[in-house]
Amino acid sequence: MANAGEMTQLLECLGAADGDRRRNGEKMYEEALKSQPDGVLTGLLMALKSSDQVPHRELAAVLLRRQVLNADGKDSLWHRLQESTRASVCSGLLELLKFEQNAKIRRKIADCIQSLGNEIITLLSDQRPSNCEAWPQLMPTLLGIVCDTSQAAGLRADCIWAMKELAVSVWQVLVANIDQTVQVVRGCLSDSNFSVKAEAVSLMCSLADNIEKRSERKPLHPLIPEMMNSIVALAKSEDPKPLDNVLQNMQCSTEVADFLKDSIGSHFLPVIAEIAKGHGDEDCKKSALEVLLTYMDSKPKFVFTKVPEYIPKVIEICIDFITTLDEDVDAWASRDDDDDADDEVEVLHKLGRDGIDRICRCASQPQVDCFGAVQEVLKQAMAAMFASGGWKQVIGGMDIMFMMVEFVDDEAMVDQMLQGILPQLSASHPRVRGCAWSLIAQFATDHEEIVANETWSARILPHYLTGMDDSCPRVVVRCMVSFQYLGECLEREDLEPLVQPLMEKVGAKIQAGPYQSKAIPFIAVIARQVEDSFTPYYSTLMPLMKEVVRATLHNVEDRQLLGRCFECISLMGKAVGRQAFKADGEHILDAMVKASQVPNLPANDPVQEYTMSAAERICMTLKEDFLPFVPRLLPGILAKFNASPKDLSSLEDGEIGKDLEIGMLQEGGEQKYVLMRSSELQDLQGALECVQTFVEQLEGSFSPFVQQTAMALLPVFDFPLGEDIREMAHRLWGALCQCAGKANKGDVVGALVMEFLQRVLPKIEDEKAKAEPFIAKTGIDGITTCLKKAGPNILSVDQAKHLCQTVLKLTMESLKRRAAEASERASLKAAKREGVVPDDDDDLDDDWDNEEQSLRVALQEVAGAVMEHHPQIFVAQAMGDFVQLVQQLAQSGSSEDKKLALFYICDFVDNLGSEGSQHYQQFVPALLEEVHNQDPEIRQPACYGVSRAAKQPAFAPLAAQAAERVARVVTETRGRGKKKKTSEKLAQACADNALSAVINILLHQDIGDAAAKAQLWNVWLSGLPCQVDEEEAAYNHGVLLKLICEEKAEVVGENGSNVPRWLALLVDHYQGELTSDETDTGIGQLVVRLGQARLEQMASSFSDKQKKKLMRIFREASK
Repeated sequence: MANAGEMTQLLECLGAADGDRRRNGEKMYEEALKSQPDGVLTGLLMALKSSDQVPHRELAAVLLRRQVLNADGKDSLWHRLQESTRASVCSGLLELLKFEQNAKIRRKIADCIQSLGNEIITLLSDQRPSNCEAWPQLMPTLLGIVCDTSQAAGLRADCIWAMKELAVSVWQVLVANIDQTVQVVRGCLSDSNFSVKAEAVSLMCSLADNIEKRSERKPLHPLIPEMMNSIVALAKSEDPKPLDNVLQNMQCSTEVADFLKDSIGSHFLPVIAEIAKGHGDEDCKKSALEVLLTYMDSKPKFVFTKVPEYIPKVIEICIDFITTLDEDVDAWASRDDDDDADDEVEVLHKLGRDGIDRICRCASQPQVDCFGAVQEVLKQAMAAMFASGGWKQVIGGMDIMFMMVEFVDDEAMVDQMLQGILPQLSASHPRVRGCAWSLIAQFATDHEEIVANETWSARILPHYLTGMDDSCPRVVVRCMVSFQYLGECLEREDLEPLVQPLMEKVGAKIQAGPYQSKAIPFIAVIARQVEDSFTPYYSTLMPLMKEVVRATLHNVEDRQLLGRCFECISLMGKAVGRQAFKADGEHILDAMVKASQVPNLPANDPVQEYTMSAAERICMTLKEDFLPFVPRLLPGILAKFNASPKDLSSLEDGEIGKDLEIGMLQEGGEQKYVLMRSSELQDLQGALECVQTFVEQLEGSFSPFVQQTAMALLPVFDFPLGEDIREMAHRLWGALCQCAGKANKGDVVGALVMEFLQRVLPKIEDEKAKAEPFIAKTGIDGITTCLKKAGPNILSVDQAKHLCQTVLKLTMESLKRRAAEASERASLKAAKREGVVPDDDDDLDDDWDNEEQSLRVALQEVAGAVMEHHPQIFVAQAMGDFVQLVQQLAQSGSSEDKKLALFYICDFVDNLGSEGSQHYQQFVPALLEEVHNQDPEIRQPACYGVSRAAKQPAFAPLAAQAAERVARVVTETRGRGKKKKTSEKLAQACADNALSAVINILLHQDIGDAAAKAQLWNVWLSGLPCQVDEEEAAYNHGVLLKLICEEKAEVVGENGSNVPRWLALLVDHYQGELTSDETDTGIGQLVVRLGQARLEQMASSFSDKQKKKLMRIFREASK
């Protein structure tokens, strides 16, 4: 094969158009590599040097590079070569580089050189050799060519490029010869040739990225002004490609950002911003903006706090990009919203939007906390854009809203933004109307509680009647999609007045046509929200929906539409109820089974996800009538539990695309990358959710399928992509435990719990898990779930004791890790103060202990689960150790430790009852002490603990003091009024817990004279309703209902004068997040007992919405 003629023939075969000839050539090539590797490499070099066919030479270069990759591997082709051949390849490549005239082939040769160099050169980070022993000719040759200005500029540029690519392996050599390195780079930066200049800038970036120590990067700092001047010169070149390549290489790593840090305001920002804003080449503009944004991502705190002009300038550039819109409105109207056609046509527009989003996201990071300042800049920009009146500017203003609304926590600001959007729904330009509808959907996603309130819903909803008749079909589509988002968060009474006109309009669009795929989910939203008010439309729509199912069942092209039909039908069935839907439900379930059996379906078939979600709803509707379908549906759903990622190395090039999730797996002591399609991951999540619903809805009736489900679920415990999947698997296992318990199969419950503990506990205790607290936390949370769902008398004394000892051991180890990290960080801070290392605000993350703290809280919840179901064992075997732990935490001086101590005390009080009452005087005063803590994250558990302790007789000596303290929390917090910022929610959650403490003291303790009791009753009643904490709200509102029914004088008032007020409160929260199912049932019973005549009298002061809801409650409860 060393014969040039043989290699030429082989290259001809490998490059042949004829498939058979090419495959034969590939076979010959692979055989030659195995039998005579030296001959192959030598032949490739000869072909690269002497072939008169350019395609053959290019192919030889490609093959040569492929063979030198992975040269450092023991089994690589390189290691099978004779020493003389390896030396010949090294010297031959350098010689070829010197004399190659074809620019394209020369770059391929340079690529071979850098690939081989990076494989065979291995230097330790603390080495500083003057040359590379593994390839001693490499650096002298490259540097010699670069410094020889008589050489062709293209050759010199290729050599600099090769050095840039080699920097990851040879930076130690360049540092050892730093004076020479600086001299070479400086000379290239000042070179008259743009390619040389451009590669020199890229080389500087690569050196900054790879040189590990700041002190060793420092000699390059004086070159930064020259580097930026070179970029200015490149920006003036007629050929934009060198500049674009430079900008792509400047997209910052943390090290490059640190290198440029002192020159940001003086050199970097002015030059790069000018290119992004004013350069004539679109690719250069895009790359320049990306440079600015990646620098911000790398040094967020520094940029936002130390370079005040940086973010406003980048925002200005983003706004320029955002307003770069296509003038062809007809072309826009013809494009489909479901694909990315707009982004492909209006690339700068998309990048500008994404840039605003990245700025907002970065500013909102806890360690940065500068969104308020960014919001003011964006607010002014939006005002100017809306005021201009131009359609592009108005869309730009709305796009800014779109990107920032997620981060706005000021209700007044949200109101202002909505006020600006509403007129745009009827603007003259269709693109403005379309953008406004999309923005309404975004607001419904990010600020549901504001957009869906009575005021805004009344203002927005009528626009849908107009929007669905828009002259532009694409605007109609956006209007209908927007309704899906807004409709899902509307209260029934707000939506019902418009249901009939909306249904008339959407009914005309459900037949085959451009709107059908949007009309079906539109109907589904209405059915979901108005429930039995949908009944008048059911008999007309269901035959139409079944016909769509029939027509699309076996049509692979309509799978998305079929899936949406299943979803809609399941929601229609849920709306009309079990009896009305039963026959249709069985028909649709049969169709769903058939749909899953259609042959040749793609891996990402959308029907699978819709089918599982629909099956969940149908199960919730049909209850035990669903049971006969479980054997038919369950095997296919459980089969999705077998989904597993593939090893990256096993994938073909064609299998790697955008629709992939990537992760890392430890196997045999080695790390490997694994990949999985996003659609497969979503199917797995959907399958877990679906089975969870079956188990919860069917309860004990599902017990015949428990063991089948458990066996299928076991592999998911080791799923390597994402903790959320394992968390879902653990929750499902807990539900299986509860299901078996409800079926009175205690032996099955015990076996499930033991299986879980045997699989999970060793992983939690493993040293690798301790290095990754978030992974250990998943298993710990799973233990808590299983113990809570399994119920009492499952653990033996030894098992409960071992669990408690494990909690204590892992907690102490976590505290030790925190102490070690804190010591290391303190040393670093001291070194910064003393100037030993440069001060860099972005080096120290204030939230570094979050994962460990979450782990410690998860461990506390395991102990709480043991207390809940095995209190006597806990008190006898573990109480003393945990008392010591709580004392240690309380005295540590850390607010996080104090919070954790309070969590433990709450568990003592909540779960141990009389068993733990002997410790009340030791711990409950600690709760009272923290009830007024300024930190709401400490105040909340303190209030919670007091509310639970107040139920116990042992609390009596502390009752009067506690009443005064928790009452103060309620009055002061509620007295501030409803704050606009969502950050107030935690404070109100504290007040909700304090409210529970107040009522429990009133109901279970005697605090003395009547005046004090009357005052405390006033505090409780004035503090209602609860606002944030759903658990405490359900409790307090349930107690309120009970006291009304008992006609408690302090509550109902003289002659029942207060009942209308409390009835209005209960009506407002009926079937909402702040009442329980039991309370909702009780509200219905109360309403029926009061009678229609009395209700009409009480409701005289109600709003129209409250009256409608009251009558609905009466109708539902009277059935």
